[in-house]
Amino acid sequence: MSRTSLQISSRAAPARLTLDQERFHYLIAQIERTRAAHTQWEATIAGFRQNQLQKLQPLRDSLTGVCRQSVFALDRLIDQTGWSRAERAELRQILRGSSEVLLEVNGADAEIRALYDKHSDVDFATLKQDELQRLKAEAEEMTGLNLGEDEGILTEEDLVQRMYQEMAAREAADADRLNEKAQRRRKSAAERRSEENAQLARQSLREIYRKLASAVHPDREADPQRREEKNELMQRINQAYAANDLLALFEAQMQIEKLDGHAIGKVSQERLKQYNRLLAEQLNKAKATLTDLRSSFCVDHGLDQHGVVSPQKLHILIQRQARGLRGEIAQQQQFLRVLASKTSTKRWLKQQRRFDYSADDDDV
Repeated sequence: MSRTSLQISSRAAPARLTLDQERFHYLIAQIERTRAAHTQWEATIAGFRQNQLQKLQPLRDSLTGVCRQSVFALDRLIDQTGWSRAERAELRQILRGSSEVLLEVNGADAEIRALYDKHSDVDFATLKQDELQRLKAEAEEMTGLNLGEDEGILTEEDLVQRMYQEMAAREAADADRLNEKAQRRRKSAAERRSEENAQLARQSLREIYRKLASAVHPDREADPQRREEKNELMQRINQAYAANDLLALFEAQMQIEKLDGHAIGKVSQERLKQYNRLLAEQLNKAKATLTDLRSSFCVDHGLDQHGVVSPQKLHILIQRQARGLRGEIAQQQQFLRVLASKTSTKRWLKQQRRFDYSADDDDV
């Protein structure tokens, strides 16, 4: 069953609208515009990720492959004789660093994990657990949260999730305390009116829901095809009611009763005010969701949150990322050629020490 959009025809509009009616139509138009923008952003992000997957994933796989070869080459070199203690220590440090990067990408790489453990005083699992303990202690100190026992915190993602849970619990507790405090004090006339209006608005939403649910209840339909259609519509109505989506309920009402937007808007002034309160809340939530979606994407990819994100900009971004990956692959391939022999590796280590000394002199 197709979804009906609550479009208002200017030709069908009455000659004069009240202020509440004008606001009703304005809010509906703004919600639909915000919905369309959200859908467009979701499509843009999905297309960008698909483009990334097609163009960048092969390069990432190539980079991972050449890095793994470097780790294996380092392991073979370290096992050879003829290294000074300092050279062997440097090679092991490089191997551990490369292995750690690879394991951050794919922790299930048993071969790389084994090589890391072979050349480290502390195995990789213990290293990551120590890092998590440190991050957990820092997070508790910065936020003042008690993140509880370590059980269940196996990755940084687990730690972040625990932080969100504790922050949500603290915010809920703070909200409860504020509510209790507000209930103890005498409410002003404006607060009482606001609460009454909110209650009336919720009651209007509930009345629309009950009316629609009664009209389309699938158990009362004998025709199997119509019952399936009503099942789908009933699901939409339930989802809209659960989300306080008044506009979606209006759309369902239009579909069921063959009404238009102006017919829905021709209700009592008090009922129209309640509709407008619900629509205003819905619009604010829709705008906030759109802002979060856009901001998160721009921050993740270093884009201007207030600028225009065009397909051309995203194409350039992917090109820049691909160029960076190709550069890293070329560097790793060059490093792999260095590791082809002990002589070239010793020469490279000597050059690196010289560069390090030069950098220290520059700092001084």
